[in-house]
Amino acid sequence: MKLLIFGATGGTGRALVEQALAQGYVVTAFARDPGKIRTTHKNLKVVKGDVLNYASVEAAVNGQDAVLSALGARLHVGLVVFLAVLCQVMAKALALSGPLNWLVRVGVPILIILFSSRKNTTLSDGTRTIVQAMQTFGVKRFLCESSLGIGESKGQLGFLFNYMLIPLFLRGVFADKEVQEKIIQDSTLDWVIVRPGALTNGPRRGTCRAGMNIGHWFFTVKISRADVADFMLKQLADNTYLRKTPGVAY
Repeated sequence: MKLLIFGATGGTGRALVEQALAQGYVVTAFARDPGKIRTTHKNLKVVKGDVLNYASVEAAVNGQDAVLSALGARLHVGLVVFLAVLCQVMAKALALSGPLNWLVRVGVPILIILFSSRKNTTLSDGTRTIVQAMQTFGVKRFLCESSLGIGESKGQLGFLFNYMLIPLFLRGVFADKEVQEKIIQDSTLDWVIVRPGALTNGPRRGTCRAGMNIGHWFFTVKISRADVADFMLKQLADNTYLRKTPGVAY
């Protein structure tokens, strides 16, 4: 079976490539920067392209048997926190007072947070391009990594995400994921949208909990990127979750 993998340079994407090759699949890895893909294998083809460019996506989709997407958004939470702390240090070091003190200590951090959480449509626009190309060439099977906290799983990613990380830093990303899922669900494809808990870089266990009631409002459930990839690949030959949105976690 020939597989096309989008997001092949990310954590889940790299695991998909490696595990798919180990299982005997013929893999095409789609990347803006092919140099970031270190894996080499006789059954691996790396193609350069932009998921927002229909021509490059169409060329990659043609001739495939299934498509897997591990597209993600690049977040810079650490940088935002660093800049917010820097504002506090500067205000103190310069002995600021009055309105200027409030501007540096509060106003600038708020602007930084608002800027970092603005909506970006890369995920939804890229997914729309993929879906269009798949429907053009009659490639039916589409497995897409999303996240708990989307759709009917909203509020199931734990207190930290529900009330802090998503409202402050991830609001735009999750809004884009909502649109991304809607595009897939409205398509004629044989899709499975996989919603993992908080992602880790842990090893593959080969087992996890999966279903429509995964997650908790207070505790953050987790799963390794390697096990998300393992679960996604299993869906190539399993119709249990066909046209469904299973959550996955330990």
